[in-house]
Amino acid sequence: MNILPTDQVLHISFDDEAFGRADVFCGMFNKRQVANKTYKPIDFSAVALPFKDKTFDVAYATNVLAYCHQPEKIFNEIKRISKRCHLKERAEFAEMIFGWENTRWILDVENKNLIIKTKNMLKCNRFGPLFHHLYATDPTFHDYCSQNPGVFSIAVDWYEEDDITNYEEIIEEQFVVPEIESKPDIVLGTIAVQGEQDAHERVAEVQKVKKQIKKVQTVFRPCQTEYFDDTHIRLGEISEKIDVRMLKKM
Repeated sequence: MNILPTDQVLHISFDDEAFGRADVFCGMFNKRQVANKTYKPIDFSAVALPFKDKTFDVAYATNVLAYCHQPEKIFNEIKRISKRCHLKERAEFAEMIFGWENTRWILDVENKNLIIKTKNMLKCNRFGPLFHHLYATDPTFHDYCSQNPGVFSIAVDWYEEDDITNYEEIIEEQFVVPEIESKPDIVLGTIAVQGEQDAHERVAEVQKVKKQIKKVQTVFRPCQTEYFDDTHIRLGEISEKIDVRMLKKM
C-alpha cells in the first residue's frame, strides 16, 4: 500500500508501537510516542471512533480488533472513516505461544476469508510467561521472531473500491389499522363515546411492503509488507579494519 505525501494517515492501535508517518493517533499510546501529534484516546469497550466519515486516506490498524469488546463494530468504524486500511493482527500461533492477557479474539484466514473467532484462554495462555521471557532475553529467538513476521502475524490491505455492493429486495408484512372518520352525535358529550365505538370496530389489515436492503461484501488484498516503515536499503558494508589514514594524522 503506497502512502502519498499528501495522504492523511491515522494509526489506531492498542499496541505499544507508533507508526511515525501517522498524522493522528487513536487508541492507547505513550505520550512520548505521539508528541506534537493529534491524539484521541479510546479503550477496549469503544464501539465508535471520534472522526467524521472518510476523514483519512489511510488507516493503519495494528493489534486493535483482538482487544475490542465488539471488534466487528470497530472494523466497520475504520471503514467508515477511511478510504483504505492496512490491518495487522497477531496470528493464532503467536497467541498460542505468547498468550497476551487482554486479547479476546483471534483473527485467522479460513477458505480465503478473514474471520474473527473467540480466543480459547486455556489453550493460549499456558506458556505465555516462558516465551515472553525468551523474547526479552534470548537474542536468537528474538531475531527469529523479527525476521519471520508472517509466522506471527496476519496482515491485509483494504481498499474501499474493492468492496462488492449488492441491493436485495425483500417483502415484509406490516399490520396497518385503517382510519375511520368519527361521526359525532349532535348532543354535546357523546363525541368521545362515539369515537371509542369506532375504534373497537376497526380491524387490523396486513399489507405487504417491498424494501431494498444494501449488502456490502468486504474484500481484502494480500499485504505486500508487514509494516509500512520497515523498508531497509543496503548501501554498503562497514569495514572492521582500522582506517590507516586516520592513524597517520594522529
